[in-house]
Amino acid sequence: MPQEMRREAKLIHDEDRPTLSFGMVTSDGEGVAFRIERGDGKFLDLVCTMDDLSDIFYYIASLATAAGEERDSPKPPFLKTYNDLTPIPAKGLGFQPGPGPDETMLVIRLTGFDMAFAVPNSGLKRFASDLGKIAATLSADQTSRN
Repeated sequence: MPQEMRREAKLIHDEDRPTLSFGMVTSDGEGVAFRIERGDGKFLDLVCTMDDLSDIFYYIASLATAAGEERDSPKPPFLKTYNDLTPIPAKGLGFQPGPGPDETMLVIRLTGFDMAFAVPNSGLKRFASDLGKIAATLSADQTSRN
């Protein structure tokens, strides 16, 4: 583990899965480190820059996509009530041109880095409409609670 670390992050632990622990941020805020520990006590310490994080998320998301396709499982519908997803705080949302003429990137700004999601241009209108409906519904729900 790097010596210039501070602010230990939350420990994630589940007896049936590897443990994520010792989450830290470099003192300059340019990197993070954490440990992945197996049930048998073997572990791997990882250190990466903020620039590396989006690549790591992309890699893991690609594996999850491949696993879902391998299972040939239907996509679950979006839930209208609370679920057990682990939220990542978003600082902003925007669009930018994609790598090709038929694709647009949905960019979500996180603290320290951005994540991009590919959206086919043919789906942008529906995507924008869905986003607008959800935002209007959630805004109305907030108002009625006060």
